[in-house]
Amino acid sequence: MKEQLKIKNKICMFSFNYTFERKITANKTSKNVMDAARDLFKEREINDINIQDNMVIGKDSLFKLDFSNRSPLVLSPGKEYFIYNESTRTLTYKIEAFYPLLFNLIYAFILFLILHFLVGHRIIEMVIPSLFFILLSIVSYLQYQMVINKITGKLNEN
Repeated sequence: MKEQLKIKNKICMFSFNYTFERKITANKTSKNVMDAARDLFKEREINDINIQDNMVIGKDSLFKLDFSNRSPLVLSPGKEYFIYNESTRTLTYKIEAFYPLLFNLIYAFILFLILHFLVGHRIIEMVIPSLFFILLSIVSYLQYQMVINKITGKLNEN
């Protein structure tokens, strides 16, 4: 696992795990960082939060109905990890991304079927769903980056 943590945003975007590392410039203890990670999970309404030494693990159900937000059906990425190395002051955010990529692929296939029956042109049937899949994957990847940027921004404020 330590070998995986040394990778800094160099993981291929279409792998099944995303790993982001950020430096904490403020002088924060491990407890401060773990509390901030726990609060972020609570803010995102993740059900199962497990805190171990320098690691906070959040796991949500795969499907969650939430009518208070814009989209009533929320898909969870599986487990999310915040790991803090106090000696190097590095916060690592790791996400299991298999299910989000799988659902992006399913959405692209549904779009392919719709275009197949409406348009009937092979190039359009293949190019538009492929671009749709790539766009959805990039958007979800950027959302995960915003999560780590949000927590490191809060921790580095003072």
